[in-house]
Amino acid sequence: NAASVYDEYSLETVATVDSSTTYTLEEMLTYAIQDEYMAQAEYQAIIATFGEVRPFTNIVVAEQTHIDLLLPLFAEYGYTVPANDAAANVVIPDSITSALATGIQAEEANIAMYQVFLAQDNLPDNVRAAFEYLVNASQNHLNAFSNDHYAYYGEDMMNQIKNQFKKMFKGSSQNNGSGSGNGPSYSNAQGALGGYDGVCPNA
Repeated sequence: NAASVYDEYSLETVATVDSSTTYTLEEMLTYAIQDEYMAQAEYQAIIATFGEVRPFTNIVVAEQTHIDLLLPLFAEYGYTVPANDAAANVVIPDSITSALATGIQAEEANIAMYQVFLAQDNLPDNVRAAFEYLVNASQNHLNAFSNDHYAYYGEDMMNQIKNQFKKMFKGSSQNNGSGSGNGPSYSNAQGALGGYDGVCPNA
């Protein structure tokens, strides 16, 4: 399943950014850091779930760099830094390919947000420079996610097969443990597969 879960965890404030609205500097900085918070938290959760999967391992480090780039701007212009509660909104994808699809959609939305902000004429030079850096970085992240989008398809397929076998034999064992009834017993099924123990031998 390669469906993105971005819409399930994306912040409402980020989702409302559009080109027909003029944003204050404080609004733009707030939306920007919230979006970077969310990307970092989601990618950290994906790594915790699926392991050291590239490009998440590289990109999650970059997300902290993005946050660190934005923080001094809050101090310079006297704005309060929003609390980072992004981890509470994380949604775990059900496969690595789904995680990659989520990364693609998250970076596309991030790029679109910065493009809206950069189109405004009320940006101080240092904020414009920061947003230009961040939109270029997000484009690099998008390219990385897109390049690896199908790299884990085989691994996800194998995991799905393994899970289906485990469910099948678990259900067979519980429902037909004695070997009676219409379906094959767990022990008979093991014999038919040469002592198969519920783990795919080719994994």
